[in-house]
Amino acid sequence: MQKTLTITVDKKKIISKPFDFEAMCLINDEHNNEKNKGPLTICRGAVDYLFEGTEATQEVINALDLNTRTRLCIELWSMYVDTLTAKNE
Repeated sequence: MQKTLTITVDKKKIISKPFDFEAMCLINDEHNNEKNKGPLTICRGAVDYLFEGTEATQEVINALDLNTRTRLCIELWSMYVDTLTAKNE
């Protein structure tokens, strides 16, 4: 099952690209930067990346309220941690 993020803009639901290796690498790079603290700073770039090419332009993503941005980053952080800790089946 592919994991995605979802936002609502002007009553329209917009779904991100699926969480992938590139998003994983973006988060991992930020996670390894000692200057970054917490999911909001670590996942910001990956959130932007996952909505690239969707109906949510960068302007729309930049204008998200703090609660929405926080929710997206926490959901993405959870995907990252789940991927890191997944057992081989």
